[in-house]
Amino acid sequence: MNNAPNEGVGKRSVIRNLLISMLAFGLTVGLIFPPFARVVLQMERAYSPLFIIMCVIAGLIVGFANYMLFNMVVTRELSIIQGGMDHINQNISEIEVMTSNCLEECTLDVNSADIIGDISQSFNNMAFEIFGRLELEGETRQLNAELMHHVELEDVANTMLKRIAESVNAKAGALYGGSTEEMRLYALFGIDDDKSLITMNPASFGPIEKTLKSGKVEKYAQKNGWEWFSQTTPFGSFKPGAILLVPLMSKKKAVGLVILACDNQALDEKQKKTIHALRSFAAPYLDNSILHKRISDLAAIDELTGILNRRFGMRRLKEEFSRATRHGAPISAVMLDIDHFKDFNDTFGHNAGDVVLKMVAETIQENIRMEDMACRYGGEEFLVGLTGAGMNDGAVIIERIRRAIESNFITWGGKQLQVTISAGIATFPVVRASVCEELITAADEALYGAKGFGRNQITVNDGTGLLKFSELKIGKTDKRK
Repeated sequence: MNNAPNEGVGKRSVIRNLLISMLAFGLTVGLIFPPFARVVLQMERAYSPLFIIMCVIAGLIVGFANYMLFNMVVTRELSIIQGGMDHINQNISEIEVMTSNCLEECTLDVNSADIIGDISQSFNNMAFEIFGRLELEGETRQLNAELMHHVELEDVANTMLKRIAESVNAKAGALYGGSTEEMRLYALFGIDDDKSLITMNPASFGPIEKTLKSGKVEKYAQKNGWEWFSQTTPFGSFKPGAILLVPLMSKKKAVGLVILACDNQALDEKQKKTIHALRSFAAPYLDNSILHKRISDLAAIDELTGILNRRFGMRRLKEEFSRATRHGAPISAVMLDIDHFKDFNDTFGHNAGDVVLKMVAETIQENIRMEDMACRYGGEEFLVGLTGAGMNDGAVIIERIRRAIESNFITWGGKQLQVTISAGIATFPVVRASVCEELITAADEALYGAKGFGRNQITVNDGTGLLKFSELKIGKTDKRK
């Protein structure tokens, strides 16, 4: 069904009306001239039929000539404007292939200092505005196309940071997500990955708190030897020409912040519009990604201990095991069990048992790296994955955990409760496991060996048998880098 308006149906024609008006004007002049000639010029034959007919014909010819002159001059200029409009309309419909030289093709030369010139200039202004809007739409469409390929929050954040940084030619930057109370680093480039940057309290940094509250993009140029810099940003001694703070606002609240290091030049109008378009599009997307991650984390976390549950722990260990086998790197799996845990529950109650489980989980987390994995495997059992840890390093780490738990007494009902653990370790490629489950089975065998040796100790499965920690010739430090 064609929804375009019917051309020429029930519409007046300005050109036709102009022709009629010009002919009517010529006819009027032709009829007025004979009396004028008789009274003013004293022409005796001014009222003769022949003279009157000649005057009327002359008037009509002059009117038609005026009409033709208008068509030659004014209509031609209007046709040029119409051609420009048609060109813009065609490019809008073909926006996917629109190029930067379209603006030059669409704009008109302003050659007259009258209403036609004013119309041409207004048309050019409209073309500039439309082209700018289309460019902004192209930027957001490109960002959307890139974001559609990512699900993980870190990938989403890196994509956003890259696109926003490119719009102002930033040399370095970081993207934080969260609220005005606390923000977490999700992406960065051109900056050393320092642990001090992982979290940020906006209230501790004046300019950052200001921009998050106002929701406005702020640029801080180099002033006073950067006296404000070390006090109000998390970048330490990093000293670019200027810092650009781009708050990401969704539903009138801050959900993120992009911090960019750029030159001292002021942002031009195009950069300002691009920044605002990208941040408006990115903010809700980032907010949804953070929410999705929180929901995923809730599904992955054991509610009591605060570490991964078995399902997600196994998934994570399988991923690390696959990576280790591809790159020929070592990885250690550890099965860890709380000694005589049933006695805690039977003697002091399940609440005491919960406290014990929490303490053990916290101690494990405190003594492993962020790259490592720990999960509650079931009941009082824990599974730990140590990436890049060989057999000796794995034994040292778990021995350190065992000693920390043993020395961490729990006060319950006025009594000091001592908790001990038994642990079994299996390391790839010392243990020739083809799948992750085989490595866990080998670690479980070592755990039962530790219990058989009297508990409160660790045992290593070296692929041929079980060894106590005391039988290993190793140092007492984690040699991983």
